[in-house]
Amino acid sequence: MSAPRSVEATSVDRYLVFLFFALSTATLFDGFDSALLSFAAPEVRESLDISRPEWGYITSFTRLGVMASFFFLVSADRFGRRNLMMVTVIGFAVFNGLTAFATTKQEFVVCQMLARLFLTAEYALAVIVIGEEYPARYRGRAIAILTSLATVGVMAMAKLQPYVLLEPGAKSNALHSFAMGIVASLQSFFGLAEDAANWRALYVLGAFPLLLGFGLRFAMRETRRFEAVREAKPKQRLHFRDHLRNALEPWSPRYRSRTAVVTLLWNSVHLVTAPSVVYWVIFAREDLGFSAAQVGDIVFWGYAGGVAGHFTAGTLVDRIGRKPTCAGFYVLAAISITLLYQVHSFAGQTLWMIATVFSFAAANTATHIYASELFPTEIRATGYGWTTNLLGRVTEVATPAAIGAMIGPLGDIPTAIAVVAVGPILGAALVMRYAPETRGLTLEQVQQTLGPEPPATERNPNP
Repeated sequence: MSAPRSVEATSVDRYLVFLFFALSTATLFDGFDSALLSFAAPEVRESLDISRPEWGYITSFTRLGVMASFFFLVSADRFGRRNLMMVTVIGFAVFNGLTAFATTKQEFVVCQMLARLFLTAEYALAVIVIGEEYPARYRGRAIAILTSLATVGVMAMAKLQPYVLLEPGAKSNALHSFAMGIVASLQSFFGLAEDAANWRALYVLGAFPLLLGFGLRFAMRETRRFEAVREAKPKQRLHFRDHLRNALEPWSPRYRSRTAVVTLLWNSVHLVTAPSVVYWVIFAREDLGFSAAQVGDIVFWGYAGGVAGHFTAGTLVDRIGRKPTCAGFYVLAAISITLLYQVHSFAGQTLWMIATVFSFAAANTATHIYASELFPTEIRATGYGWTTNLLGRVTEVATPAAIGAMIGPLGDIPTAIAVVAVGPILGAALVMRYAPETRGLTLEQVQQTLGPEPPATERNPNP
């Protein structure tokens, strides 16, 4: 049966405020880690002897971890949100830290693929938990603010990286010396050659704030909606075929259309966001000749615009609705990303970076809200996993490699980016034609609006 209405919170109490703060580290580090990979790209490529086309393929391989995170989300509908959250925190800390000591491109790919696996699952679980716990009237804004912290993570990395990724001959500083000292000590401990590559220090520094997030998660409770569903189900041992049936439930006739819509939306937007993130720093530093500090400034102000985009979307989805907000920002994002790669001045890059990140941040927020709303509690994490972390990431994984392959025939990065900029426009058309409007509805009302659910005995029949 559906979770009872009593699980709907009536106000934002102290626990919900604490919960938001505890989960904010997940989205913060998603942005931090993604930006780290981009900012460090020139140094990593030089250190590990990676060409431009190879960088596209390597980035695609690391993003396979994003898709593999689907299996964690399926488990979250069986074993609980909190339990899986603790596993993802530990997994990300271990493999992101090990990245600092990769000595070959293959080791780098494996470490980052596994780090992205755990971090993406952690991010998704954070969105699901906030969606299940916060009152309906605040749900859109709460998810928007939560996802905006990924943008703050990028801004933090933008300001941090010039102090670590020093230009040749630049004088060291306290932060750089501290981080490189740790790298050298650990390289010596593991018997690795010391190469003094600055990018390693960034991965070491990224491990420290994780301790705060790990400690906070111990005070988390399981979500009320998940507890209510678990208590309503008869206690029985599930066999493998039961788990398989549950994993495939989002593709049953009852949910197939909503699964397909959200999957197509994510692929439309990832068609552009993935290559734009992967190649922009290379474009700015190697083609336009900008310094690490200039790149950091552009990204900082661009992602400040992204924070505004998250907040703007969070307000609009709860006021004018999900459909117009999502579709409108998809179109603006396509226009902005195309123009970003067509201007060469520092001022022009800053202006269009702000417009691009603002638009994509707003579009991503609206899509995350859809993905967390359209499935009942019993399969919410599974549905989110199918749409957002597995099939919704196909273009995110494939497009960087495709862009790398197109750079040669098309002549440059901007032309290759322009080819894929049609993606979000297609997404806008899909939103207006097929996406439902869920503004102001509780999660239980969303299910009633999309269609009645059969009894639990029909949904999970005994073998």
